[in-house]
Amino acid sequence: MRLTQIEIENFKGIGERQTIDLKPITLLFGPNNAGKSTVLQVLHYMRELLERQNPDPDQTIAGGLIDFGGFRALVHNHELNRAITIKLVIDLSEDLGNDQLPLNSGIHLGDTEFANLDILYIFGGDTDSNKHAIVQELGVMVEVRWSDLLMGPYVSLLSLDMDGTQILSIKSPPQKGRAIITDFNFEHPLLQQIIYQDDIVEDDEFYQGDFPGHFDEGDPFASPLGAEIWELSRDMAKGTPAFAEDNFRVTVSTPMGALPNPNKPLDLDLRDPEVDKPELEQSTSRVRGLATLLDELVLGPVRVANDYLGSMIYVGPLREIPTRNFRPRLSPDESRWARGLAAWDLLYSDVKGDLVDAVNQWLGDEDKLRTGYQLERVVFREIPVSSRLSFLFERGLTEDDLGELQELYENLETRVEVVLRDFEKDILVAPDDIGIGISQMIPVVVGCLTDSVSLLAVEQPELHIHPALQVAMGDLLIHSAFGNQSDFLSGKSLLVETHSEHIMLRLLRRIRQTSEGEMPPDTPSLTPDAVSVIYVEDGEDGVKLYSLRVDEEGEFIDRWPQGFFDERVEELF
Repeated sequence: MRLTQIEIENFKGIGERQTIDLKPITLLFGPNNAGKSTVLQVLHYMRELLERQNPDPDQTIAGGLIDFGGFRALVHNHELNRAITIKLVIDLSEDLGNDQLPLNSGIHLGDTEFANLDILYIFGGDTDSNKHAIVQELGVMVEVRWSDLLMGPYVSLLSLDMDGTQILSIKSPPQKGRAIITDFNFEHPLLQQIIYQDDIVEDDEFYQGDFPGHFDEGDPFASPLGAEIWELSRDMAKGTPAFAEDNFRVTVSTPMGALPNPNKPLDLDLRDPEVDKPELEQSTSRVRGLATLLDELVLGPVRVANDYLGSMIYVGPLREIPTRNFRPRLSPDESRWARGLAAWDLLYSDVKGDLVDAVNQWLGDEDKLRTGYQLERVVFREIPVSSRLSFLFERGLTEDDLGELQELYENLETRVEVVLRDFEKDILVAPDDIGIGISQMIPVVVGCLTDSVSLLAVEQPELHIHPALQVAMGDLLIHSAFGNQSDFLSGKSLLVETHSEHIMLRLLRRIRQTSEGEMPPDTPSLTPDAVSVIYVEDGEDGVKLYSLRVDEEGEFIDRWPQGFFDERVEELF
């Protein structure tokens, strides 16, 4: 599963809608203050919306130096009449299921009206299956507006795509209890999986006398879903023209605006007109079936996007160096990644040593970073001055004390310190005793090697390190994205904001070597379709994002808007 596209409109410096195509490795280049960090911040804002239903954040889940200052500071040019629009597109072709999707995980609809319908969709898996509709890609788009009534922002629109085509949306004014699911696309291939045949009209009591004996393409009533929405939604006004598609809508309960809580079942206003008792009308198989299907169609994509962003790691541009009395957090705190401290938390808690070994391989190997340093976990036993053990040593030990001494020693509390061995001097040094570049680099290395991460977003990985290390950092990025993967859709994605020409040159070289069949041993292959280079430029009309294509020879097909590192050429020639 990978994030493949971001659309942004009216967010910070970006005014007109900009589309960014992301690859397993995406590099963001551009001058200082051009808007490179804005691309990363869009993901943090989207996460605030999906996970915390918070359209007006200051401090974010990501932590660090990110303080949005609320919607007023985020909307382009601080113009409150604009709407912030963000869309994420996620490729699911290699995903085999998600616990957040009950139908996708095999839960059946039981005795409901929809029990035998094939509308339930499968992410990934066997695309030749005839039993289920297969979704290869989903899109989640939100629109956030300012409300004078609320004196704050709200989500006015949630629009959902599947395989590049909109399937439905939720719209809401800035009032509680007014959200509706609407814009059903009954021509969507997913919904075309379940359509009535023309001859069913003759046998189906629902259609007799009310509808024509055949269905036109895209007719909502050709779908059991359309028929049930028409029959069960409280919002349908009697006497409305039967084929007015904009009248197919379902009232949905939300905290405020158009965004439901993805952690709760979808709360729909449905009733079964065939049931006389109000207390039973929401428990019929028809209502349960429609509610379950809409929950899957509406909240399925939202839950997947929320889970994806929840497993993102963000390493900020300034990483803190652990102090001599550093104590790791026992409870995971992802906000510490922004300052780099979560990486040290993992190193301290790595009892088996697998992570430390992996980091040391990159720090020390001749064909990798070759820093001359290696991490070591040093365990100390501490003796309090006022303890019994200290007293025995102070008065002098006797042969009779040996048994007690052994027991007291084994019960001493221990503490761990992660230090670095300087191989040139063969001494152990604390992180703040070495050059700042190594300490700044270690959180990036740990982030690249950490498992269960969907997206690693890093600002300035090259901070304070010399060109040779920057070049090797390019290989680390390749390993992070492809090291244990046979297909680039199933690995970790990297979104890197950088000024480093050296990182990019290493990637271009590896593309060329892959094309020529000269890739070094144990180095994953790298093809042009696995790398995206985005140039960010701030002009009079706002921030513009330019995608620069690369060919199989590791050369740029497109010219850089401001030239390709002109300063280097000017200084050399």
